[in-house]
Amino acid sequence: MWTPTKRVKYGVAIYNYDGNTKFGLPLEVGETVHILEECGDWYRGYSTRCKALKGIFPRNFVCPIDSTVTHEGPYEIVSSNEDPTVQEVAAVLREWLVMWKQLYVVRGRSRRFVA
Repeated sequence: MWTPTKRVKYGVAIYNYDGNTKFGLPLEVGETVHILEECGDWYRGYSTRCKALKGIFPRNFVCPIDSTVTHEGPYEIVSSNEDPTVQEVAAVLREWLVMWKQLYVVRGRSRRFVA
């Protein structure tokens, strides 16, 4: 039975998950997720990159982020308890991930680098 989460509201993916189950939400390492519900070893939520796409993912693929919840219910407000410097560094690394992935993973297949 799916129940709304009380303590864990945000997390960071620590493993890639291809979402190969029914209603699975694909995740990449470092992706931030908003956790809505839990059921056993599974969470249901969405990636903060695409809030319209909700799905389920394994609980052990996500590391919880310490956060505070105010106004519980359908209009709850969740704020991170992380240091602002940590938040900024994490945001920059997420931006760089996209660029590095494009440069070395996608282009790397069609290009050879010569030293």
